[in-house]
Amino acid sequence: MFKVLSLIAVMAGAVAIASPANAQSSSRVCGDRAKVIDSLSAKYSEQPVAVGVTASGGVIEVLKAPDGLTWTILFTYPSGPSCLVASGEAWQELEEKIKGPAA
Repeated sequence: MFKVLSLIAVMAGAVAIASPANAQSSSRVCGDRAKVIDSLSAKYSEQPVAVGVTASGGVIEVLKAPDGLTWTILFTYPSGPSCLVASGEAWQELEEKIKGPAA
């Protein structure tokens, strides 16, 4: 879980430095969050499984299909547009390691 959260933090940092003007450029897929979520749900059965707020006030989400075959990272700017940051296949949950004396 720590590695997954670390990945999310790194992705959030990378997205946070992008300007909202770039969010609407032709090189990114952006739109209304509800419509993007509905589309990913309809096409790939993906649903949000992790979420975080960046220092700039943006929201980063990880969506995945129940079987883990597909996943998407979505960033929503404070000004409104939601943009696809990354997507792929074969999502795997990492086993959380026991910490402390019991380890």
